[in-house]
Amino acid sequence: MASLSAEIHVCNDGTRTTTYRVLFVDQSGRRQTIRLGSVSKKIAETTKCRVEEILAARFSGTSIQPETASWLTAIADVIHEKFAKVGLVEPRQTVKAAREASPPLGEIVERYIASRSKLKPNTLRNYETTKRLLNEHFGEARLVRSIHAGHAKDYREWLVGKYASATVAREIKRARQFFEYAKDCRAIEENPFLKVKAGSQKNTRRKQFVGQDVIEEVLAACPDNDWRLAVVLARYAGLRIPSELEKLTWSDIDWAGQRFTVRVKKKEHLDGHETRVVPIFPEIEPYLRQAFDDAPPGTIHVLPRRFHNEGYVYAGVLRAVERAGVKAWPKLLVNMRASRETELMQAHPAHVVHAWLGNSAEVAADHYLMLTDSDFDRAASPDLPAHYPAHSGASRGLLAPSPGKQTAVSPAFPRDTAVQIPPRGVEPRFSS
Repeated sequence: MASLSAEIHVCNDGTRTTTYRVLFVDQSGRRQTIRLGSVSKKIAETTKCRVEEILAARFSGTSIQPETASWLTAIADVIHEKFAKVGLVEPRQTVKAAREASPPLGEIVERYIASRSKLKPNTLRNYETTKRLLNEHFGEARLVRSIHAGHAKDYREWLVGKYASATVAREIKRARQFFEYAKDCRAIEENPFLKVKAGSQKNTRRKQFVGQDVIEEVLAACPDNDWRLAVVLARYAGLRIPSELEKLTWSDIDWAGQRFTVRVKKKEHLDGHETRVVPIFPEIEPYLRQAFDDAPPGTIHVLPRRFHNEGYVYAGVLRAVERAGVKAWPKLLVNMRASRETELMQAHPAHVVHAWLGNSAEVAADHYLMLTDSDFDRAASPDLPAHYPAHSGASRGLLAPSPGKQTAVSPAFPRDTAVQIPPRGVEPRFSS
């Protein structure tokens, strides 16, 4: 199907060189020539064999052999261009053209992150984690156009072998975002992660109800009132720590109305969700008043600036937990907020609790609400009310303060073990 032609040339100095040509007839019947120049006979014969394999595949309508495909990938641009000119292969893109047509994965991820100019610090850290995982699995230099649906499924399986199901779901959803951006930039035609099942982001194994008796022990182990206030704002006001703690100022406290305004950093970009109003629950008030009395004149923030750092707050609360001799619970700060929402749902309408805590019914059911031992105790004992009684206007909290020294311990929550509630309860599903 192809033949090899050798030509001997005599140079001016009398030396001889041999050049080779590969001759063949293409599918249209035209004679074609590939001039190889002065190469070894072995290289010339190998090239002739590759030409024959490509021609055979073209005539039979089949794919070329993997070895030939690898050979075409490895040959120099000048030889590949000769093959392209005679119609044996498609022209090879230059490196620059290839990058423009399909940028490397690392570049497209960087561009996506840079395009999100208003990312919160936590969100940015999460995106950096996704970037690291994608680069670790695929390689930073991998062209995004070369990543297909099968590769995306392989990536998910790789994550499954390393992380919990909730983490896998979160990473797949973020990867889908990155590749959707690549599609918007016309770097790819289809999002390879579009049909990859992310799974659920629920992680019920890390849910744990933190009882008020446990919190009392932790409060007793705190070094000062600032730390006690940070703990009660997380456990009894359900604040997100530290993002909602760092923006809390004394001007936000309405002593007369027994409530305070929380600036919701997480949702400040959503109209109508920038702030929410939370009651000054009886469990909070004594610590809040002491902080107010102790604050120097002109103080703006309720807690010092050092409490605006998540690592600092987490480490400090953990130290108090350890000093109290209490076993540290998972999701140290989040489970305090979740425990408060679980309590409040027993005594107040769902829409009120969601307004106070700043989340939706669906988010609360998936990530916060828990079934506690106290729920079973009330159901099984005729001496306990079926649910918590309504509060008078004077109490304005889940628990009315007792005369004299106030305490945050509630006899209604004597134990702190918890199990997951069903995904849907009696409350209707709605978004806040």
